[in-house]
Amino acid sequence: MTQYCRNFLIICCVVSLSMGCTTLDGRYQKDTKLLIEYALYDFPFPTTAKIIEEETVILGSGERWSGKVRFLDPKSPAQLLKFYAEVVPGSGWKMKASTVSAGIFLVFNKDGRVATVEINRLSFLEGRSLFSTRKTSVVVSVNHAGHTSVPQLQNQQK
Repeated sequence: MTQYCRNFLIICCVVSLSMGCTTLDGRYQKDTKLLIEYALYDFPFPTTAKIIEEETVILGSGERWSGKVRFLDPKSPAQLLKFYAEVVPGSGWKMKASTVSAGIFLVFNKDGRVATVEINRLSFLEGRSLFSTRKTSVVVSVNHAGHTSVPQLQNQQK
């Protein structure tokens, strides 16, 4: 009887752990799909991009939301800068600011949304597998422009 209880307990633990992992993976996929379909549906991504679903984040709800999606790309930062400078404005997004240094930061806006693109080359061993080239990390963050200010405190005196 003790052997039976121990085996049953082990099976229950394995099943609950595997269900928990499936739910978490499903959440990452759902968040990524929601962010891209709702906030970035018209924002171009390179065809060579590989989205890292575990790093997709959505915060808030309604009109007070923001989110980010991260992807890796085999292109160099210079090639990605050229892509964003040429292709994104063709989709109606206007570049409002850019900074090029060790990392590249680009700010676009369209229809009350602001998208910030951060491009960084991964270190020599980061993002590499056997027989692959170095990858570039790109983070695209997006939110509604009118909902980024600090709320005003009301005067509580009467």
